[in-house]
Formats: sequence, C-alpha cells, structure tokens
Amino acid sequence: MSIAAPAIAETPPPPGDAPAPTAPPASAAELAARIPVPVRLPTRRYDGEPIRHLSATSYGLWLVCREAWRRKYICGEREAPSGAMFLGSRVDDAVSLYYQRRLAGEELDPGQVKDAYRELWRQQVDAEREKLGIDWSDIHEQAAFEIGLQALDMTFAQLVPKLGDPVAVQRQLEYTLAPGLEWTVLCYLDLETRGRDLTGAEIPRVVDYKVKGSTISQAQADRDPQASLYMAGRWLQANPAAEFLFAQIAKPGPRRKQISATLITTGRTVGQMRATLARIALAASELAATHERLGPDRPWGLADPTHWKCSPRFCPAWSTCPGGRGL
Repeated sequence: MSIAAPAIAETPPPPGDAPAPTAPPASAAELAARIPVPVRLPTRRYDGEPIRHLSATSYGLWLVCREAWRRKYICGEREAPSGAMFLGSRVDDAVSLYYQRRLAGEELDPGQVKDAYRELWRQQVDAEREKLGIDWSDIHEQAAFEIGLQALDMTFAQLVPKLGDPVAVQRQLEYTLAPGLEWTVLCYLDLETRGRDLTGAEIPRVVDYKVKGSTISQAQADRDPQASLYMAGRWLQANPAAEFLFAQIAKPGPRRKQISATLITTGRTVGQMRATLARIALAASELAATHERLGPDRPWGLADPTHWKCSPRFCPAWSTCPGGRGL
C-alpha cells in the first residue's frame, strides 16, 4: 500500500529563449507519501504466522543489524537474558508495583517496595530457569540483587519526587500507520504522569525507567527512537505528551564507583513525530522487500563491525554469523 504523490500538471515550454521554470522541490510530506507501506509483514519461519507488530526494540535492532533481526524475528532464535537485563526488569517490576498501588489508593513505603522486589526476584529466577535460564556472565547474581536494592533506594530519594502523579502504569499503546494494514506499532509505556510547570499548568509525561551501566545523554535522548515512537503514538491518539522522561539509575562499574540517578527530559515537535512515522514505515517496507528478495534463510545484512552490538558479548549469534567470527 502506498499513497500516491499529488499529480503536477506539465508546464508548456516557455517562448523563445526564456529559461524553463524550475519545478519546486518535493515537500517532506510528498516524499513521505511515496513510501510504500506494506499491508502485511513477513511470515515467521518458526511458526508460520505473520509478524503482527513492530516495536521500539525490533525497530532499533533493524537499524543496527538486519541479520540479527532476521534471526530473532523470522527464525525465532532466542537467548537467555543477561544478568543486567534481569536486574533492570526486576527494578522495573518493583517500581511499577509501587505506582499501581498508588493508582489504587494505597501508598507503599520504600521498605515494602523492597520486600516486593525480593519476592519478584525469587519468582522470576525460578520462571527463567524453566525457560532459557539467566546468563550471569556479565554480573554476579548476588551483586546484581544488591544493586537492585540500592537502585530502589535512589529511585525513591531522587526520581519519584520529580516524576509527577501517576495516570497509567505499563499501558499498552498500539497504533497503525494507515487504514487496512495487518500490522501495528506496539509500545509498552512504563509510566504516564501529570506534573506541573512553574506557572501551575499541567504537563502530561511519559516516563521510562532504566538501570544501565551507561546512561542516555541529553543529545541521545533528543534522538532516541523509543521516545519518538511513544510520543508519536500518543499524538496520533489525540493524547499528546509534552515530555518524555528517562528516569535512569547508573550502575557502578569500571567508570563509576558509586551508583547514581539522573533524569533526562526530552520532547518532540510535530515535524519530528511525522519523521518518526516515515522512518518506521520505511523500515517496514525495507524488511518486507528484503524478505521477498532473500527469503528467510540467507543473511540479510550485517552490522557495522565497529558497533558495540557486533561483538561476542552483546550478540548471541556472533560465533555463527559470517560477519562476526566468520565462517
């Protein structure tokens, strides 16, 4: 499916030697309208079902490495979560529980939240053991658990007071780019809040928590595709957010001796959100065309070898990838 660009009537040639008028360049909207958005996305090889959604995660992986995208979303290759990923998810769970209880009229104190974190940790360790397990090669399990407790202390001391009043927690936001498509953009919003500016005016916000070794800078936040996709989704649903907040806990490590917290605020103009929608449309068109041209079994395109993702530590397929260790 594509939207045809507006027809432009031909101009008759000028008389004599007068120069021919120069056609104005196509506008961004006209160019975006020429992107052929596929009605359906490729079929997964591992279960024969079509891909129904694109997400910030899948879009981000497509940008980094198309071969990794093929292996994960077409072939169904899965990996055990790393210790760092598991840690971040459990802190996310505990903070989400705190806000869910607030919405229900119950106020948990930090000690109660940490008790819930301990129980969630135990439950999810058991659950992951039944699946692929957890890869603790990046961090020792006990060290990760203790960092999670410290992260919660810092969250309540430095982040929660600045985030505003909760409106929704872990809400699924789903939208389509055009009528008739058989796939959607799917987002999970950690937290939506209402804050106030200095004049008392209400500020609707989207908040994303992160527990990472390296935090997102202001420059990175201003270009981050996750923030762009989430804000574009709310805008399309006539519920725009004024701000997107990265509520970040920076783990201690080689470059940082102490755990720390940072809050980075970003926003998007209407033009930037339109550009984001054009980008996701083009990604959908490219992956559908690549699947049609190369099929599900041949490599689709390799990451920049200088990118951090293209390494044995961060890519589970590196050892068998022709662009990783090689064949």
